[in-house]
Amino acid sequence: MRTKKIIICLAIVTVVLGLLYLFNPVDTAMAPKCIFHSVTGLSCPGCGMQRFLHAFMHGHFAEAFRYNYLLIVLIPYLILLGIEKLFLTGETKARWKRVIESRVVAIAMLILAPSWFIIRNIFNI
Repeated sequence: MRTKKIIICLAIVTVVLGLLYLFNPVDTAMAPKCIFHSVTGLSCPGCGMQRFLHAFMHGHFAEAFRYNYLLIVLIPYLILLGIEKLFLTGETKARWKRVIESRVVAIAMLILAPSWFIIRNIFNI
């Protein structure tokens, strides 16, 4: 069952990343648009994520990070969380979980996301 979940998750990630690699979200109408931005005109903490991934996968790293600076922190965290959830077992998983899912990390993320939301909308980043 665990292997099946891993395969399904990896398949979904592969398809999404493949589509983002092939199609620039700026140029294609099929790319999902941020509902929050459409309704309010404000950029949510995740706005720019599709453009970031497209530019990043094409090797345009500086351009990618300009789309959403929060992803500099969030992507490594999500990769580590995915490794912990999908691949680790036993004591190694428990050690990673104590760090990755700690109260300190949760509080940092709860502070970081709203702070980024405020800063990016004040300074039009």
